[in-house]
Amino acid sequence: MKRLSMLLIVLFTAVSVFAGGKYCEQQKANAKSVDLTGTISRAAAGEKAVFHVANSDRSYTVCEQTKNAVLKLADGKSTVHVKGKVVACGEKEELLIESADKI
Repeated sequence: MKRLSMLLIVLFTAVSVFAGGKYCEQQKANAKSVDLTGTISRAAAGEKAVFHVANSDRSYTVCEQTKNAVLKLADGKSTVHVKGKVVACGEKEELLIESADKI
């Protein structure tokens, strides 16, 4: 009975961890620190935010682990200065924004 209880607890924990979708891997060897200026936009509510680098055609999808306070700057018009890391998220790179300030 104890083994069954422990198995159910471990199974429930594993399902809870992975149920939220993909998890951006933050491996120090693969993460690149960045200091960028640009705009943050979001096509619609519930869509992933995108950071557009100023004076460049480069853009990054914003990692889901970025704090909501940063995502509130996603109006697509205001220029922001961000510090963060480019992390591997599945087979692509995403921007994990650690701090952002409007310019």
